[in-house]
Amino acid sequence: MKHYDDNLEKYLTAIFGVIGTLAILGNLFLKGWTNENILDGLKDLAGLLVTVVVFIIAMRTMKNLNYSNFRRAFEKYLQEWVELNKYLIDDEKEKKGIENKEFYYMLTKAHHNNVVLQDKKANEFKRNEGSIYHKGVFLYTDYNETEEITIGLNRAFFIAKRGGKLPNPFGEIVDIANEFKNRIIEHFEGKFEYINKSDIGIPIKIKDNGTRLHISIKKIANTKENAKIAIDMIEYIKTLIIALA
Repeated sequence: MKHYDDNLEKYLTAIFGVIGTLAILGNLFLKGWTNENILDGLKDLAGLLVTVVVFIIAMRTMKNLNYSNFRRAFEKYLQEWVELNKYLIDDEKEKKGIENKEFYYMLTKAHHNNVVLQDKKANEFKRNEGSIYHKGVFLYTDYNETEEITIGLNRAFFIAKRGGKLPNPFGEIVDIANEFKNRIIEHFEGKFEYINKSDIGIPIKIKDNGTRLHISIKKIANTKENAKIAIDMIEYIKTLIIALA
């Protein structure tokens, strides 16, 4: 699998710089080290430095454009995914909290059969009726600060009624979170393209007593292909939830 090497621009800059400098020195040796030729050589060297600086700026600009491409592609693919799962996932994303993150909700286990029955779309279910919840946070994204995709593992995804037990052999949500983390790493490690060759793992942190999986996208290359893989990962996690519920 190809990896984008963050040092590529350094290597290319050094190569072009050396080649250009050798060409200028070679020209001086051929024409002679007169004052006029030395001044011409300095002028050529200045032109070379300008070219190298422009090259570095262009490379960095391309990386920023790639990030924009990743974000646009991810949001496009995510909306398509939500539409395909509209009987399970609420397609009315909600911006919430001081972070203004985008939240997406999933129906609780009691309503998972709605995927088959398709009585009504997930967004037609009330969030809750008193202490009975019909939806829980499944996904929210944070591009600007931590650059994470966060998966919510709501207890109600796995139990049909309040006070019920989690499926065997799990005693706590954190136990499920640990297994999900292991499965995600097994299935997706090596599939993402990374900025640096040394970054080949998927950074996943379990927080809030196992109710949140924080999956970092900071170190992956900002490509459309990675955006599609990230959506495949979200689909895989949804499948894990449904399989265990």
